[in-house]
Amino acid sequence: DLLTLTGDYAILPPLPAIGGGEGVGRVEELGSDVQNLTVGQMVLLPVGIGTWRTHLVVAAAKLMSLPNEADPQQLAMITVNPPTAALMLSEFVALQKGDWVIQNAANSGVGTYLAQLAKIRGFKTVNIVRRESAVALVQENGGDIILVDGDKLSERVAEATGGAKIKLGVDAVGGESTRRLASCLCEEATLVSYGAMSGESYSLSPSDMIFKDISFKGFWLAKWFKQTSQQEQMALFSELTELIASGKIYSNIQAT
Repeated sequence: DLLTLTGDYAILPPLPAIGGGEGVGRVEELGSDVQNLTVGQMVLLPVGIGTWRTHLVVAAAKLMSLPNEADPQQLAMITVNPPTAALMLSEFVALQKGDWVIQNAANSGVGTYLAQLAKIRGFKTVNIVRRESAVALVQENGGDIILVDGDKLSERVAEATGGAKIKLGVDAVGGESTRRLASCLCEEATLVSYGAMSGESYSLSPSDMIFKDISFKGFWLAKWFKQTSQQEQMALFSELTELIASGKIYSNIQAT
């Protein structure tokens, strides 16, 4: 949201514009011909509508009903991080139960959802963080192995996993952290990046790219929204809503 406001994101909405990419609301009033909603119903707000406001008027067909008894704070965070985590686990590598995934920025919003979703799907995770104080949070969110980024990462990962072949890596940091993550992957694995929080260009070893034939790909949720039907989007949000409403996945809230 802040990168969009400063003009540093890939999309700049037509101005004047309202910020905010996620949120929920409650129906306050309905048009005379609306049949699928009731006053007081909690709903997921449409992607890109600008959610930093108190009220809005929107077509009823663009609203998805949410369980009124669920925590609105958790549901308000459903639009970006949970689908990003879910899709990176399913769209790039055909993972089987018992397979390993490695990620950095594991204590981030996406990272904690990814660890939770991987456990639900039967995958195991190696979670890389940048400081020792972040380890407990990732443990709380179901991470199997948590290591602090740094020298000899591939050796430490191999020792912790018993030499497991890791087919999927998920990167959000960039710079040397990307190179270290790639070094932990097996031959013909895939490394997916959804961010570069370090602000540094990606660093990759030629031996990993050439001799291990690792594929490096990017993921941008906004592009997925553009290319995917509303029916498919609603199916994913329905699955995630059920998991959030039941408390099986959640995000830690630092402040309100």
